[in-house]
Amino acid sequence: MKAPACGHSFAATEHAIDTIARRLPGSPREEVTLTRLLLHIQPLLLGYFNQSLAVHDMNETTWMALMVLYARPEERLMPSELSDALAFSRTNATRVVDDLVNRGLIRRQPCSVDRRRTYLELTDSGLAFIEQVMPEQRQQVRELWAVFSGEERAQLEALLRKLMQQLGG
Repeated sequence: MKAPACGHSFAATEHAIDTIARRLPGSPREEVTLTRLLLHIQPLLLGYFNQSLAVHDMNETTWMALMVLYARPEERLMPSELSDALAFSRTNATRVVDDLVNRGLIRRQPCSVDRRRTYLELTDSGLAFIEQVMPEQRQQVRELWAVFSGEERAQLEALLRKLMQQLGG
């Protein structure tokens, strides 16, 4: 599945970068181009996954929240842990949790030891939903990255991790 057309070509951005580089000698053209490419790709990547998840009335954000829960021991965690794991604001995490609770995919469970704490847990319906959708999502990921060889994927991962470390992540 191809990513949906977003109506924005990178050509206009690249033209602007080139123009500025000509007008201001010494501009970091290559670095700016790489930065803008990464920023341009991000919504395209989200669109690609959102398109495949739309048939399940879900988006990539809610899917990743389910994945974080699924990956945890006993498939449970505190809302603050979900927020931290996905770099969500507390407000956005609450919105996502409310949606998943309303759909019956997760539940809020009071902590038996500390009533001030609440845990989020996958429900049986949530687990069944993940098991149903996971093969489709795995295929989406495979198709997306099939354009690269294994060596290219490994190199890109190493480079992106290096950039992330440079940014303090």
